[in-house]
Amino acid sequence: MITDINKKDTKLIWKIAFPFILGSLWQPIIGILNTYVAGHLENENFLASLAYGNSIIHPFYWIFGSVGMAITGFTSQKTGLNEKDKILSILNTSVMFMIIASIIIIIFQSSLWNLYSYIYDQNPIIENLTKDYYSISILGIAPQLIIVSSSSWFLGLKKPKKIFQIWSVLGISHMLSIYIFTSYYDLKLVGIAYSTILSQWLTLVFLIFQVGIILKDLKIKFFIGFLSKSEIVFLGKSFINLFVRTFMLQSIYIVGTYVSTNLSSTILATYGLFLQLISVSYLTIDGPTLGSSPLIGENFAEKNIHRLKKIYKNAFLSGIITAFLFSLIFLIFGNQLINAMTDIKSVRIESYKYIYLVGFLPIVSAWSFQLDGAFSGMLKTKEMRDTMIISAIVYFIAIFSITNFWGNYGVWIAYLFFALTRGISLNYHMNKILNKIRINE
Repeated sequence: MITDINKKDTKLIWKIAFPFILGSLWQPIIGILNTYVAGHLENENFLASLAYGNSIIHPFYWIFGSVGMAITGFTSQKTGLNEKDKILSILNTSVMFMIIASIIIIIFQSSLWNLYSYIYDQNPIIENLTKDYYSISILGIAPQLIIVSSSSWFLGLKKPKKIFQIWSVLGISHMLSIYIFTSYYDLKLVGIAYSTILSQWLTLVFLIFQVGIILKDLKIKFFIGFLSKSEIVFLGKSFINLFVRTFMLQSIYIVGTYVSTNLSSTILATYGLFLQLISVSYLTIDGPTLGSSPLIGENFAEKNIHRLKKIYKNAFLSGIITAFLFSLIFLIFGNQLINAMTDIKSVRIESYKYIYLVGFLPIVSAWSFQLDGAFSGMLKTKEMRDTMIISAIVYFIAIFSITNFWGNYGVWIAYLFFALTRGISLNYHMNKILNKIRINE
């Protein structure tokens, strides 16, 4: 593999990946900021309620946002084939899909809350804090889903600077508004919710202007049109596969929250804290693979298989190096990071116990991340779905069996088993695809 690495391909990948990473990092930065604010309120109930509320809302961001993989792959392939009329149709179709999904979620928000409230069965203080946070935050789901899907469209066009600008507007507006709502008006957890939805709607307005600029640059006249029936069916199958894939992925975090809830409120707060740290590493590690995804999509559509394999191998090496650095940071500076995120002594002491297990997650997860990007660029979503189902089953067996003996250590050991299973199973399918390509060359 090393012999296939060259500076030109690596530079091209990072030219797309770097601004994308910087933009995407605003998402975990917002999460860390929210965790920091909640972690410095009166007691751990606020931090636990934040983790509880996010476990209800954020899965929708990820599940519906997962269709972005298909949007990126489809857009990049149409770009490679120079089908400009289809490029805008992809955006229109995906935005309409997100609007419909958001309306359905808003309609059933009360039923959704009742379901989670029954499952988690928390004490009345945490229930009331979380319900207030949830009822406000859910109102930002429409702009958030449109922002995520549109970012995938920009990525398919190899316009990462636009992604950086859009997410920077979201991040900066959130920072300013959270200061106003929590420090000036002292609204505590509700203030975090208000700042979240305000920044989401402001960013949506900014995004609309950016789409207009891109269409002008590409010399595409705006029209209200959608993909053909056959294309919608094809994309719809990819959406369904990615829904299942990401639903299984999010079910892992939900189960992790459920298990942590049953252990103690302190462990639940610790769990939410670690998820924020992990998300920073994951989004950064994901940069090279997402940077390579539109390039892989273009070359797959053009049937330039030799180029495709070279790009994949370059992205893979970049991802492994990035993951190794994050693992080192967590293992060496883990306690300092925990101290920076909360001053609640009980949460700090509990978190110190597991930081070394969490530290191995980036390097173990990197393999599957790089493979995910290649599969999404080629729109091989069936394989992504099947491997996620297998990996999730391994996780469920591991977490419920290991926690019986080792408590919260089992939560993070189960994550390691999950990440390793994903890498092995995805690699199996990648080898099958590459072998098939070699036969047809």
